[in-house]
Amino acid sequence: MVEEKEITVNIKKYDGKNDPYWKTYKVRADRYTQMTEVLRRIKTEQDPALAYRASCHMAVCGSCAMKINGFPRLACRTMAFDVMDENNEINLEAMDYYKGIRDLIPDIDTFYDRMYKVMPRLYADESVIAGENEQRMTPSEQKEVWKFQECIWCGLCVSACPSVRMDEKFLGPAAHAKGYRFIADGRDTKTEERINILMDSAWRCTSCYMCYEVCPQDVQPVIAIKKTKSYLNEYKGNTEVTEMARKHDDTVFDLINNTGKIKESTLYLKTFGFGEAIKDINYMRKEGKLKYALAKDNDVKNIDEIKKIMGDKK
Repeated sequence: MVEEKEITVNIKKYDGKNDPYWKTYKVRADRYTQMTEVLRRIKTEQDPALAYRASCHMAVCGSCAMKINGFPRLACRTMAFDVMDENNEINLEAMDYYKGIRDLIPDIDTFYDRMYKVMPRLYADESVIAGENEQRMTPSEQKEVWKFQECIWCGLCVSACPSVRMDEKFLGPAAHAKGYRFIADGRDTKTEERINILMDSAWRCTSCYMCYEVCPQDVQPVIAIKKTKSYLNEYKGNTEVTEMARKHDDTVFDLINNTGKIKESTLYLKTFGFGEAIKDINYMRKEGKLKYALAKDNDVKNIDEIKKIMGDKK
């Protein structure tokens, strides 16, 4: 017989008018009970007014995204016994970043706005649309885009992303994953246009890897962002951020080509300039980390071999 336990579920309630508050429920569950089932039982048996989203119950639709014990998750992929603490308690809240509508339901219009900015569909050649030609993908081409195609638009990565909160010009992890999926697709005809949309935003990512941690489909948006950066030479625009990015790329190449290493202090100085460096030196001094910036670093031996590998700068 499957063991059952009584669990305590604390839900952060919100009605859109008054301040949020916590409400506690008791539910019987076993090791097979998903959090979506826990919520269903609460709504049908205890609190008909409880508001939450859920649809497929199999991690395909992304509707049940929320914070479970402070961590962004899909409720349908989370077993109650896996997340309850030593007191058999579980805390549920709506996702961060998005404006709340009611209880566990956030307003994710801003997420969709970001996604649609990257034109999230294939724009085939007119001859293909007319039925005159057929476009195919090789297995290697399909492999390149497949991971990023698996995004289910749940919004968890954006809710967990610190860059989205700090920089309104950053499109967010999901939009970059979807945008790169079409940049890398040879059948698409909007490559240059998407590069122009994504490039400035890509260099605003701090590579904190939170999107990597919370994605239920292992899409790894941060990898899509890094791959998008590799198209910098194809980018025709010039913003303050992309100008800094070009300095960064040129400095990395020159450092490896001339010393065999990426010397962080030199890279920072040439990328951000003397003014920013002075600000951070003051911070490093206060934190006792200045010694690392001033550490002596020797060049790699046989530098000619490194130069052969590096080749000419493109």
